[in-house]
Amino acid sequence: MGFPNKSIAVGNLFFRGRYMKAETVRQYAVLYQYLLFLKEPTYIFLIQVLQHLSPSYWWEEYIAPVLQHERKENFKYLDFSDLLNVLKMNWDAIFRYLDKDYKRFKYDDEYRLVNRIHYIRTIVAHANESEMSAFVFADSLSQLLDYSRLVNAPVGISRKLETDMLKHQRNLPEKKIAVTDDKVLRGKIIEIIESEVLLKAKSCERLPADIRLSVDRTAMRINSMRTIDEIIGFFNNAIRSERGIVVESTLHKEGLSAFEDIKDKINMLYEQ
Repeated sequence: MGFPNKSIAVGNLFFRGRYMKAETVRQYAVLYQYLLFLKEPTYIFLIQVLQHLSPSYWWEEYIAPVLQHERKENFKYLDFSDLLNVLKMNWDAIFRYLDKDYKRFKYDDEYRLVNRIHYIRTIVAHANESEMSAFVFADSLSQLLDYSRLVNAPVGISRKLETDMLKHQRNLPEKKIAVTDDKVLRGKIIEIIESEVLLKAKSCERLPADIRLSVDRTAMRINSMRTIDEIIGFFNNAIRSERGIVVESTLHKEGLSAFEDIKDKINMLYEQ
């Protein structure tokens, strides 16, 4: 981070190759700090659960598939995004262990929370002024607080998050700045894909392991995409691809919906 030359208005900073207002830089820095704070609790949470699930082969069963997908060689060096991928790819097994009275689709809200944390990590990693505001910042703190409780982060982290969140919520402008149409539409599209296809597929124990892995990877990819065009392009290509056809056939055999079944709904939203 460095200071701009004299031709740039006071109150702006040069941040990651672009000029931003000092307040925007501060907001990104705070979120980045909290993501760093939450990395170790996420790591501990995952390892403790996975070792209970498979004391001898937890690495091979739960970590190796993610390493293969991410092309990483050592779990020690996975970043926060990779840890979230481990959590999402093993979602069903992890929460069935945590709740012995597991009921189908019970943890949809928590799964979406992890996806929102992944999105926060994405906008922080690719910081730009258009994706940050006082409302986005306060909402991000709220999501991080919920996530800290999900992974049993130290009380000190949760308390600091709660204090910051309440302070910034109290200081929000009276009139809320409208969320851009693109962000609203992106959220609606992902919500349909997740609720009507991905989450139901993830909860189906009868699906073969390779199909479940394809579903996991699809969920990870879609949530990492920042633009609607990326999501729609991937969605329609998945329908036509050889692998997509295999996944669709398997889902249909289990009475589940596939991308083809929601294609018209997704494309109608996109074309509005």
